[in-house]
Amino acid sequence: MHEMNKESKQRLQKLFKCGQFAIRWGFIPMVLYLGFKRGADPGIPQLNLLSLHWG
Repeated sequence: MHEMNKESKQRLQKLFKCGQFAIRWGFIPMVLYLGFKRGADPGIPQLNLLSLHWG
């Protein structure tokens, strides 16, 4: 089996941590963006920020 040197391991760990951060903090904004971009299905009122406020 091929052994990785210390520098390669550190680079991979940093890459995985950055990817994990991007997935954690980017998933919900991406879903919201795609929902607004696509728009509502026929027969459903259009989405806007005020319709999301339940207050």
